[in-house]
Amino acid sequence: MNEQEEFSSYFRAIQIKFSRFYARFLTQADLTLQQYALLNQLVTAGTMSMTDAGEKLMITKPAVTNLVDRLEKGAFIKRIAHPEDRRIYLLEIQPKGRKVVREIQSVILKFLLKALNKFEPAERQVVVRFYALLSNTIDENLAQDKKEKK
Repeated sequence: MNEQEEFSSYFRAIQIKFSRFYARFLTQADLTLQQYALLNQLVTAGTMSMTDAGEKLMITKPAVTNLVDRLEKGAFIKRIAHPEDRRIYLLEIQPKGRKVVREIQSVILKFLLKALNKFEPAERQVVVRFYALLSNTIDENLAQDKKEKK
């Protein structure tokens, strides 16, 4: 098996394991992956309009409305009127939503750091660099997709 095939094999296996890992914590929090993704966006980017949330998550306006309805009912987020345009609603994360995102991120990060710390310092730098490059590559791909859709 060559290096790319080996990498692909590990990637597929890890993707399945991460899905199960996230599913465990999301089930405990009574959240779907889409709901968690919206909460995570709000923690990261701050208050945003429902339209912006749909664009960031690449979902339709009705899908955003459905997510928001369920998250608002669970007191994870709050819909607030836009101060200048009453047709627009802004989404604001609530303490309960922020807490669940931080808890899930903390568990996942501890797990990743435990694995990372098994490497020598020089190897850790390569892994960190890989994650940075991966993040940039994903951002570039998403930006390209957005340009192509316009």
